Amino acid sequence: MKKELAFFIFGGTGDLARRKLYPILENLYKKGKIKNLRLVCALGRDADKLEGYTSRFSSDFGKLFKFINFDVTDKKNYELLKKEIENLPNTELIFYLALPPSLFEPTIIHTGSLLRKFSNPRKIVIEKPFGFDLHSAKSLNFQLKRYFTEREIYRIDHFLGKVPIQNILSIRFSNYIFEGIWNKNFIDNIQISATETLGLEGRASYYDRIGALRDMIQNHLLQILAFLAMEPPAVMSAERIRDEKVKVLASIRRFKEEEVDTYAVRGQYSGYTHELGRDSNTETYAAVKLYIENFRWEGVPFYLRTGKKLKEKKTEAVVVFKEIPGNFGKILGCMPDQNKLIFEIAPSTKVVFRFQMMPPTGFLACTIESSMEIDLSKHFGQEPPEAYETLLEDIIDGDQTLFIREDESELAWEIVQSIINRWKAEEDIPLYKPYTWGPREAEDFIRRDGRKWVLV
Repeated sequence: MKKELAFFIFGGTGDLARRKLYPILENLYKKGKIKNLRLVCALGRDADKLEGYTSRFSSDFGKLFKFINFDVTDKKNYELLKKEIENLPNTELIFYLALPPSLFEPTIIHTGSLLRKFSNPRKIVIEKPFGFDLHSAKSLNFQLKRYFTEREIYRIDHFLGKVPIQNILSIRFSNYIFEGIWNKNFIDNIQISATETLGLEGRASYYDRIGALRDMIQNHLLQILAFLAMEPPAVMSAERIRDEKVKVLASIRRFKEEEVDTYAVRGQYSGYTHELGRDSNTETYAAVKLYIENFRWEGVPFYLRTGKKLKEKKTEAVVVFKEIPGNFGKILGCMPDQNKLIFEIAPSTKVVFRFQMMPPTGFLACTIESSMEIDLSKHFGQEPPEAYETLLEDIIDGDQTLFIREDESELAWEIVQSIINRWKAEEDIPLYKPYTWGPREAEDFIRRDGRKWVLV
């Protein structure tokens, strides 16, 4: 018999819950992935205004809903939660914090204190950003470990639910042709980009406090880097995979605040402060260069960049292989472009290999770049599952492979902390025109290494 489950969603009247969590839970319910679901409890302010919300569901799923007016900062409200749990003996409890980060700690403390009165199996799910800096991340981890074991904690980064990112491991470790050349001897550099054409779009107060570095690089892009750079695990299990990711993050070179200009660049699109309604030195563009100091990757730069109001919306990871020996270029009279293996994550889901071929003009002519492309949605005859669907199913199954461990979360903050400190102290910030590729300094940043951004 399958275990009985109950979901308690803090922030259950918010956008994330209504736009993502409820539709995906219904989909899993209709597929029979959560047959023994006892309750979906939406805990939030003005919950009574959503009572008619369940009528939109086409299955019995809507009958499992219960909306409760709830203020997570008010300890008295947790008596309502206590009454619900008392009616769920032997039921596994899943607490999902779909909340602003400022409300994480009080919710963890009040919920954890309440659960000491119950023996139900339990899990707690926390959305990113997991902390605001290294100090706050450690504080949050401390509170979590007071009430929950690490096996009960699911720090969620929805990027890891995306099939193209998971395919990085599959392509690397299931195809021996790649593993032999996946190192400093054959790879020149790796670029990971997440570029957007949108601006603030109603997120002004949140984004101005966070900025591009915290919003994307510290979490999403470092996770992609870890998948690209990790060693093959001895066993394909959650803990062994997370062990290897931690080894990568621990091996990334740390740099001092006075070295930040060598390793990082930032910018802000023109008009940002007008949209915001006040002056601000928050970055809407950030790029960093990281080195992994281990045997496999010594000397290979990893370039990570993200920004708003850029020329194109695209998220991708590009493995750029080394140039052919220069003497062969002299024979051809030109230097062929470097081979590239590209993992396109958004808006399309593709794996692309760019290589050189001889044109019809004749033997030993200058080669031209050609592509082999696999569209993941077309190749397998179906669209990949939505990221949150993959992750919610993993939470139900107790699979922590695609979730962030305590040491992993703190190492990720440690890597960017010197940049945070330096940029906080600097008032001047380079500006860039909307719908370009960012500030001129970003071009200089990579050009001085004799390289260029692949997307440009």
